[in-house]
Amino acid sequence: MVSTPRTVGQEAGVSGPPVLLTRRRWLIRGVQLLVTIGIVAWLLGQLNLQALQGRVVVPAVLPLLGMVGTAWLFVLLGGIKFWVLHQGLTPVRFASFITHFVVATAFGAFTPASLGDFSLAALLRREQIPVHESMAVMVVDRVVTLSMYAMIFLPLMFGLLLHTAHLWWVSVSVMVMVALLLVLNRVGAVRQLVQRVLEHLSLPFLPAFLATTSALLRQHPWHLLGNVGLTFVRCLVSGLVVQCALWAVGEYPPFLPVLSTTNTIAILNLLPVSLAGFGVYESGGVTLLGLLGLQREHVFVALVYQRVYVLLSSCVILAFAYLYAGKTGWLRGHAGTPNHDSTRASLL
Repeated sequence: MVSTPRTVGQEAGVSGPPVLLTRRRWLIRGVQLLVTIGIVAWLLGQLNLQALQGRVVVPAVLPLLGMVGTAWLFVLLGGIKFWVLHQGLTPVRFASFITHFVVATAFGAFTPASLGDFSLAALLRREQIPVHESMAVMVVDRVVTLSMYAMIFLPLMFGLLLHTAHLWWVSVSVMVMVALLLVLNRVGAVRQLVQRVLEHLSLPFLPAFLATTSALLRQHPWHLLGNVGLTFVRCLVSGLVVQCALWAVGEYPPFLPVLSTTNTIAILNLLPVSLAGFGVYESGGVTLLGLLGLQREHVFVALVYQRVYVLLSSCVILAFAYLYAGKTGWLRGHAGTPNHDSTRASLL
């Protein structure tokens, strides 16, 4: 028998591709770390560091408590709107769902947004929910959120900066694209065409994922409308979180600029250019609110308060989850997932 050559990784008992993927992942993390350090250094260079000292030491207590309360409401609304959308496909107990969501959100405070999403999909497998179904709901929820940013808050932000109201075409363009997508999704011939194209791709996960997304949009409009309404309320609450943080440092701006800025920099927070959005979120807020007339040092301290609270609360949540999992085996033995082909057939 002729022996086949083996790579160094195989000699060590590790296959080649996983090693390459691991190295690539660490390379990406290293680049993100360098970008994070560069952004933070640039941001600190734009500020008067001496003016920061008094505000960091002496925050107002009641607005700070308001920030904590509204931040918790923000997280809970995120879980509720996700749960409402998920009920259209697979009913799941609210208590179990919100527990998984809070843990995944805490994990996402230290990782890119995509990893937080995947961790929620993995946790939901314990409720016998297939991964492709959870990911389909996540994508629909993310599209709803980004569409609302683009239709409402992004034009509002540019209108405040440019002192003009003639940016309606941005909202109309997004609305037309969303409406076209919904119309095409209801045409059976289009869905069959997409299915035939996907069958030629070596991606077994993708057809079931898109079929689930299509069924969610076509068959469960009331769940989708509920998600849209809760998303809008959550956007308002996100503005209140930053508003309370600004009150804590002695800034009392109107709510509209804070609301538009908060939901605009939330788009920047989704870009995987730094570690968990560190620096990108803060620099975006300092720049935009500074252009709108707020003192940059105060804005920076307010956003640091918000970031520190998120990190501390996430550490506490993950610690409790770890201890609970150790005592009860909560994270062991994920349930299996249904067959993707049968699911796709039933949805199409």
